[in-house]
Amino acid sequence: MAAIFTAVILYITIHLLHDSYKTYGFDLGLFTQSLKYTLHGQMLWQTPTGGSELAHHFSPILFLLVPVYWVFPYAQMLLVVQGITLGVSGYLVYVLARDYDLSHRTSLAIEALFLLNPLVWGGALFDFHPVVFAIPGLLIMFLGIKCKNWILFACGLFITLISREDAIIAVGVFGIVILAYNYWKARKIDKVYLIIFISAVVAYGIAVGVSAAFSGGGTPVILSYFSNRYAYVDQPLFQAILGMITTVFSSGSLLLICGYLVPLGFLPLLSLGTCIPAFFIMLTGIISTTPEQHNQLFQYPAPAIPFLFLAFIQALPRVREDNLIQSLMKKTQGRAAIYALVLLLISALSIISFGRIQLAELPDKHDKAINQVIAAIPDGATVTANNSIFPHLCDRTETYMPFFDSPVAGIKKGEWGFPDMNTEYVVVDSVYTQADLDGVIWEKTIMSQINQKYELIMNIDGARLYKLRQVP
Repeated sequence: MAAIFTAVILYITIHLLHDSYKTYGFDLGLFTQSLKYTLHGQMLWQTPTGGSELAHHFSPILFLLVPVYWVFPYAQMLLVVQGITLGVSGYLVYVLARDYDLSHRTSLAIEALFLLNPLVWGGALFDFHPVVFAIPGLLIMFLGIKCKNWILFACGLFITLISREDAIIAVGVFGIVILAYNYWKARKIDKVYLIIFISAVVAYGIAVGVSAAFSGGGTPVILSYFSNRYAYVDQPLFQAILGMITTVFSSGSLLLICGYLVPLGFLPLLSLGTCIPAFFIMLTGIISTTPEQHNQLFQYPAPAIPFLFLAFIQALPRVREDNLIQSLMKKTQGRAAIYALVLLLISALSIISFGRIQLAELPDKHDKAINQVIAAIPDGATVTANNSIFPHLCDRTETYMPFFDSPVAGIKKGEWGFPDMNTEYVVVDSVYTQADLDGVIWEKTIMSQINQKYELIMNIDGARLYKLRQVP
């Protein structure tokens, strides 16, 4: 099942999304550039942000991908790594279920639930993000705790803490919640969860310090994402409270809750302590004013997924042992099939409405035209290419995006292409365009300027390539 899932994900993300120009500079192009420039001595550098990825997010796990990129220097390599990571995570869920003494058949069913889960698909279809490594990292950590294999535990915890700051926060919440629960229950400090909590606190402190070092002075960029994603925090108190209430009680919040809990039948609620970190991650999405985080199942829920499934695995034996639950199940046995179908339908709708699966399509005539145009650009040339075309060039050229106005990205400065910079080549496409926050399309605004400085050397099906005129 894990192998089939991986194959399907790779086919969709590479052939139906990337090859048809449905992956983007934000974020596949950014991470491709991060690895490329690291090989050239610029640590995780990106042109659209004008700095290092370490200023924006704490993801040192990217350094482990640099040797892989050295061997396979293509943007698609990141999609392959992400697909394999999620497939392996499905198998780890099966192993974890078996370690909790669940049957082979039940464990396979849980693995299938993982591989069909809308949260997993949302992350898989949204370009590439290193936070995906938190999923196997947490599952390995859980296995280490269950088997008392402290090497596994340490490896899983380390992988999680270097994936991204979101995962660090989830780990910290997990550590303090279980630590407090065990102390309240037995009046004893559990060293394992104390280590987890302290490790998360130290890791987050390092994350902020690293961000400060790469932010060029002033407030660390990593902290700016709070105000970017929760716009009402800068408003007067009454307006902020009203804004939060409006956000929480919205259709987007309801759909997010369904995406987190409905596919698992709300069973994680029976193991509340374990799934509190997942609820914390869910809450950060529900109260966010950013559509990408509040209305979409993108990469943001990734750290929550292992906690939900661990809670689900822990809840299953309780379902079998609890007389009240057994009585309710007997009374509703005839409706179980209908309930299962409803869950499957909601999961499918979540994937279709939240993820990028609706964008998936075979490359068409226009996509092939763009391929011809960008193939004419020599390796190492400086190029301006928009958000859609950027990932197809940034692995072999010095690629710059047009100005990208995004409050979500927390960009204070960037190295922008034409018209801010006269790159050697400019790719202008009539189909895949780039608009700013006001809906102004870059391809339309630069036409008068580009004709003065550049000459048109290729035009295939509306995909045009301009070359900088030689100054006598």
